[in-house]
Amino acid sequence: MLAATAAVLASAVLHAGWNLLVKRSSDRLIAVWAQFAIAAVPFLPVLVVTGVPEPATYPFIALSAVLQGAYGVALARAYQVGDLSVAYPVARGVSPLLTSVGGAMLLADPLPPAGYLGVLLTCAGLLWIASRGGRARGLGWALTTGVLISGYTLSDTAGVRAGQDTLRYTAALFVASAVVLSVVVLARRPPGLIAASLRRTPGAHLLNALCAGVAYGLVLVALKAAPVAYVATLRELSVVFGVLGGWLLLHEPFGGARTAGAVAVAAGIGVLMAAAIG
Repeated sequence: MLAATAAVLASAVLHAGWNLLVKRSSDRLIAVWAQFAIAAVPFLPVLVVTGVPEPATYPFIALSAVLQGAYGVALARAYQVGDLSVAYPVARGVSPLLTSVGGAMLLADPLPPAGYLGVLLTCAGLLWIASRGGRARGLGWALTTGVLISGYTLSDTAGVRAGQDTLRYTAALFVASAVVLSVVVLARRPPGLIAASLRRTPGAHLLNALCAGVAYGLVLVALKAAPVAYVATLRELSVVFGVLGGWLLLHEPFGGARTAGAVAVAAGIGVLMAAAIG
């Protein structure tokens, strides 16, 4: 459990970083697409060398790729019309609650009763952060993003457990997700605009992809060894980092109320960890 916890905490820092980069980009949809597309490139030789994952994982990879594509569109739209420090906590706050219920019902992966208390406390803290100031626009897109996060987390949990090799699963998932999102973006943006964005800020796109690829790979490693509700909730610590980034770098409101929400998130995660480990 300690190794899974360390992996998820590292993932949380990286996750907050790439969300901040997407929010600061001039075209959020292209930024999300570039993240998927660039992150998928190093996984292509992995599939060539190691081979594709087991057939039992194919339905989960296909489902997750479709959900990831929809998630990319919803996330870009939420950041287009709303503040990072509102959209990010709402999207991440909805996810662990739905994932916890789904894990118990669909994956026979329940938490101890005290663990659900930690999940609820964390969700309440995240939503409190989101409600304290800032533009409330984009909440519908943020809620949609949270539902999609829960969907692909549950699908990937089942997928990595159905197979024997997390690396092959991760590689296939990133490639499939990049293909799905590429189709979506090409239908919404002219190729010239996409190429111009890649030429204008190649470093930001590369850093974004690196953060996203490593972050989700660490999550998949953790899902192999820890309950899905534990992983899904612990990774929401990224919201605290994201809200701080929105405050310090994007000059979005923070203040005492959002600090209290951040404390509630930390307390909820502490309760969850104590319940899961104890």
